[in-house]
Amino acid sequence: MNDTITAIATPTGEGGVNIIRISGTDASAIAQKLFRTPAGKPAKEFIAHKTHFGSIHDPATGDCIDEVVLTWFQAPKSYTGEDVIEICAHGGVFVSSRILGLALDHGAHPAEPGEFTRRAFINGRIDLSQAEAVADLISAASDKALQSAMAQLKGHLSKKLNTLYDRLLSVLSQIEAAIDFPEEGLDFQKRETSIDEVQRVRDEIDLLTSTYRQGKIFREGASVALVGKPNVGKSSLLNALLQENRAIVTPHPGTTRDTLEERVRIRDTHINIVDSAGLRKHPETIEEEGIRRTRSAIERADLVLVIFDGSQSLDENDELIYGAVGDKSRLVMINKCDLPEMWSADDLKLKMNMENPIFISVKEESGLNTLIDAIYNHIIGEKKFGETIFITRERHRAHLAEASAALSKTLDSLEQKLSEEFVATDLDIAMNHLAAILGKAVENDLLDQIFNSFCIGK
Repeated sequence: MNDTITAIATPTGEGGVNIIRISGTDASAIAQKLFRTPAGKPAKEFIAHKTHFGSIHDPATGDCIDEVVLTWFQAPKSYTGEDVIEICAHGGVFVSSRILGLALDHGAHPAEPGEFTRRAFINGRIDLSQAEAVADLISAASDKALQSAMAQLKGHLSKKLNTLYDRLLSVLSQIEAAIDFPEEGLDFQKRETSIDEVQRVRDEIDLLTSTYRQGKIFREGASVALVGKPNVGKSSLLNALLQENRAIVTPHPGTTRDTLEERVRIRDTHINIVDSAGLRKHPETIEEEGIRRTRSAIERADLVLVIFDGSQSLDENDELIYGAVGDKSRLVMINKCDLPEMWSADDLKLKMNMENPIFISVKEESGLNTLIDAIYNHIIGEKKFGETIFITRERHRAHLAEASAALSKTLDSLEQKLSEEFVATDLDIAMNHLAAILGKAVENDLLDQIFNSFCIGK
């Protein structure tokens, strides 16, 4: 943390601009060795939080490397909380590499993945949940993912968790006072009051935990599996949703032998569509592995699109589909409605107890808008984003679940009138789990795991 670090903060490749970032106590001194004013003079000092036009020179040869715009962010008002120099150079791999090399030659060290954001966390600029939101913001692939990451980066989740933490701390302080001064004749908080407050906090934690499924969908996208017997039009539907010929389509059953996953945006969110091998009894040997993967895709899916062929009679393979889907969240479709129908929707409901289907014709592009609306409503529902705070990471969900379990034990101890020491122990455990989400108490190994997933330069 005492080293001055540097990295290219923009993606590798040719573009309009590249940014070389330097952070640490020597950032300004290193930049002064490399930067010259338009008059060709070395910069004696930089004005904080102002841009400076000039050029980067190699001090050893005097060669001009590039004309740049340089900005000095003086500590603590910077991204990392340290002195930060950002050099905005022309885009190009060679130019940015030369400037980076000069910074390294004059005292900076190469930044590790996520090290700038890690320093922001260590220096108290952001908490751990906000640091994770930075990675989510970079990888956001839809409006919902972007809004979710931005809300977390702004500290909405942090504020909520800190409030819950402080409320538990207030209860704990009363409990510990009763432990430390049992015979002082002081009035402590009644157990009934403590029970009510702990119960309310646990309920709020459980409510927050329940948002994980939706938050995970915002962050990662929903997994939607296309299933049906061979040749019902699964691959054709995938191509129609993607609006490109991604999957091979032939009139021969069993063309798809493996799962194929693609991402498509629907309104303000995105979904991962999994095209799968057709399910049927007595498959060929080469199909068996594909069918196994189809069943695995069904198990992992947030939503299953069950496709039937309205132009062919219902058979044992259709019943096999019904059994494979089970009680998974699903939408039922009858494809090829442009052809004469061999059975009605009532037959499907009567035979397999299926809900009202959506009629589509992928060939004629009929019913696709209705299907897209149904997919969106199934995944997002009618909830408005601003109504609640969502958690998006399994790490957060696990800590909240552990905190809730510890508070349940706390309530049991309070209601059974057990010693205050038992109550205090479980309360402390619950608070530690909330603190772990925020990074108030966290091991270096966890920090390594989180920040190593970042790109270099962020």
